[in-house]
Amino acid sequence: MPATTLADILELESLGDDVHRAWTPPGTNRPDIFGGQVAAQALRAAACTVEPAHLPSSVHCSFLRRGRPDLPIDLVVERTRAGRTYTNRRVEARQDGRTILAMLAAFHAEEPSAEHELEMPRGASSPDEARAVGGGGGGWEVPFEVREVPLEGVGVRYWARLTSPFPSDPLLHACALLYASDMRAGAPAIDAVGGDAGGRPRGGRRGNFGSLDHALWFHRLPRVDEWFFCDVQLLTARDSRGLVLGTMHDQGGRHLATFAQEMFLKVAPEP
Repeated sequence: MPATTLADILELESLGDDVHRAWTPPGTNRPDIFGGQVAAQALRAAACTVEPAHLPSSVHCSFLRRGRPDLPIDLVVERTRAGRTYTNRRVEARQDGRTILAMLAAFHAEEPSAEHELEMPRGASSPDEARAVGGGGGGWEVPFEVREVPLEGVGVRYWARLTSPFPSDPLLHACALLYASDMRAGAPAIDAVGGDAGGRPRGGRRGNFGSLDHALWFHRLPRVDEWFFCDVQLLTARDSRGLVLGTMHDQGGRHLATFAQEMFLKVAPEP
């Protein structure tokens, strides 16, 4: 059954033996699958094999092939480790017998301790002061309300939240935050090499762009139906690759997550 909302795409069909099936929403208007979608679905599949008290602490994804939106996605989970406070899983997302994504996912049972966290970037405006832009998800308009914050230099800052009803399950909010972390992650790297990030009218050249790796560390449980702030900075662009670093905070300034993404950047030649 095709998925039609973000909650829908995180609903998986169990095929038995720790294998789950997922789908791509109809009408994506792109020939491949948005990477954040497959990553969120893979994390959801991994969590189906983990004790409820163990919530996601990190994911490390390798995007191996472009997915096809017209095919189902089979998520094969390997139970690599189950400890008292930490659990680890390996997930392969497969289509037509080929692996399109490999993920290592870590889960952790909460252990109270002393705390210190990164503050929100200075100069970050509130959602009310930011500029409303389109949603994210690479062609399929997920009901994220996105408000971009102006930033000098190469980088992206925005506020986002889900506007449609979303389940209260903390695990689903973690999966949704992973999805959201990929919505505009590549734009600074694409802009830096003169490309067109897509959906952001900067007049750059078209090319072949895509994610190679995406890693995210969860620091706190998010609420994606409340405003969260994302700051993405370019670290390096060279050798037809770009690396960005992002941080995510809630509206109260609490550090929710940190992520890093590497992309391939093949810009079309000058006409």
